[in-house]
Amino acid sequence: MKNKKLLFFVILLFPAFLKLFLEFSTINSKKLPHYGPKQLSGKDTVFYKVGSEFKNLPLATSNQIGLQTLNLDTVNYPLFAVCFIKQSYKKDDYRMAGLSEYAQYKKDKIKFIPFVIVTPCDGLSDTSCLREMEKLSIGNQNIKSLYWNTSSFDSLNYSFFKEKPIYVDYSFFVLVDKNRNIRGYYDGRYIAEIKRLTEEYQHLRIKEEKEGMVSANKIESK
Repeated sequence: MKNKKLLFFVILLFPAFLKLFLEFSTINSKKLPHYGPKQLSGKDTVFYKVGSEFKNLPLATSNQIGLQTLNLDTVNYPLFAVCFIKQSYKKDDYRMAGLSEYAQYKKDKIKFIPFVIVTPCDGLSDTSCLREMEKLSIGNQNIKSLYWNTSSFDSLNYSFFKEKPIYVDYSFFVLVDKNRNIRGYYDGRYIAEIKRLTEEYQHLRIKEEKEGMVSANKIESK
């Protein structure tokens, strides 16, 4: 009888203990900042979100150009890293040097991270642009090259760099979370920066899984 009562209390208190453990574990030991303009709603802070127009973009491929698209929805892409390469940067290979190093020699470290590289192109007829973009994908399945019309490219990438830190350039990678908040900027030229990106990406994934576990236990305990 005593064992049954003890088991009952353990089951009853498990969600609270789980939440307490996760709250003080290493999962929460690092608080990643939110970038972009912030607003107050009562006592709560509303963090900046990137635009919803950046969802369904054509993939740049030499085969079936324009027939394949990438839908950056929150189910298949809860987190992703995106980089905008301007026309003047397209042939500057050193701007991707850090990512290239990982893609060639440390594939296992980044294979689960969706990298999206966007370049301005004047439509599907701009085949030279598309060929240059395909080179940027470096042959890895998790690195996608996309194109965006030149006329609205600046306004698109500006939406990812509103109130950015002064040191951030438009060839930096931007880490976007499930809520489409901006959580980090990384210079793709350097291996150390790509390493930091992978660590902070994993950190956010673990936190998301933690929040999912806590939420599920709240529902079960009702």
